Amino acid sequence: MVQTAIEKITAMMADCQEKRVPAEPIMRFLLQKCEGDEEFSGMVTQEHKTLAKCFSFVHEQACNHLDKKNGWIEDDEVYMMAVDYFNLDDEEHERKKAQEAEQREEERKQQAAESAQKMAETKELKAKEAKQKSLAKKINEDQLSLFFDE
Repeated sequence: MVQTAIEKITAMMADCQEKRVPAEPIMRFLLQKCEGDEEFSGMVTQEHKTLAKCFSFVHEQACNHLDKKNGWIEDDEVYMMAVDYFNLDDEEHERKKAQEAEQREEERKQQAAESAQKMAETKELKAKEAKQKSLAKKINEDQLSLFFDE
């Protein structure tokens, strides 16, 4: 289990380095923690746990800790935030988050469909008005005038 966790973090480290994520100290800490803690290694190997989500969680926690102001947080505290992410049972949270995103997308599609429907109705109304004006103009042109132009 420890080896699997180490391999997972190492693979994710390579991915983060390609994307230039500046979190190498956190990754080194997590590797050391995996080597010394079998239970923690099991938490790391959960399929839905990723370093990207870990960094996002740490960033969110740091922002909350600092009340969204600039400041400094001790390294050990940041490392504990990363550990908290892996200890957090967030599978249910992830599922709810995905459902909410799906629901927002469905609402967006529904709003787009309603907007398209309103545009089509407006276009149809304008076409009817134009047709009525054209018909009224034609009727006026076809009428006989009793007055003579001199």
